[in-house]
Amino acid sequence: MKYRDFISLMEEIAPTEAYHDIDNSGPQIYCGAEEIHSVLVCLEINCEVLKEAAEKGADMILTHHPLIFEPESHINYNDYPGRYIHEAVRKGISVYSAHLSFDFAAEGNNAYLTKLLGLQNVEAGSIDTEWRGQLPEAMSFEDACKHVEKSLSLPEHYIRCVDGGRKLLKKVGLCTGAGGSYISSAATAGCDLFITGDLKLHEAQYAKAACIAVIDAGHYGTEKIFTENMAQQLRQKAFEQNLDIDVIMAEADTNPYTL
Repeated sequence: MKYRDFISLMEEIAPTEAYHDIDNSGPQIYCGAEEIHSVLVCLEINCEVLKEAAEKGADMILTHHPLIFEPESHINYNDYPGRYIHEAVRKGISVYSAHLSFDFAAEGNNAYLTKLLGLQNVEAGSIDTEWRGQLPEAMSFEDACKHVEKSLSLPEHYIRCVDGGRKLLKKVGLCTGAGGSYISSAATAGCDLFITGDLKLHEAQYAKAACIAVIDAGHYGTEKIFTENMAQQLRQKAFEQNLDIDVIMAEADTNPYTL
């Protein structure tokens, strides 16, 4: 596949135009190869991902979290992300990131989470609003927590929860990653439950006072689904356009936390 065709495919899957001023989705590192033969898809880059990409012959790494969030004034091998930038360039591996552009894409992270949870009557969100839907059936707080753990294949007791005090939960608001700022709008919209990651203390206190349950499944826990979702879409798009590329789902663990 030509490099330019890869960029075009990514723009179809996760258009970046609306996010240029607030995010750094798009090409991160380009090592000059006109042909992209193999792409490794992962949540983000670490040493293990770079090693895996090199071992499997990938000439592109496709991430969700940008390796470069803001302009770098210098590259230092001993710092983050300098070491990873250096290693990627040294190995001739280009990097592309689909961050907010994929979070709110039609089939992106949030949409995929609604499918995994089996939500019904889904309302698509945007950068200004969370996604909403209804659980397959009304659930108790405890059952809703178990449902999220099972749907995201999370270890037992991985999630943190705020009990809003309602006996049954039905309407759900959600935002993958760190979406605690959307709790207020979810509560105003009549949601019984909000699902996100990286919940802050004051956000949890607000939820408790507003009587809306919150499940914090972790930033990693709610966004590790990126890899399988993106890989599936990229393979399908390439197949439809008769473009040849090997799409590999990374096996390296990028969860920085020890359970």
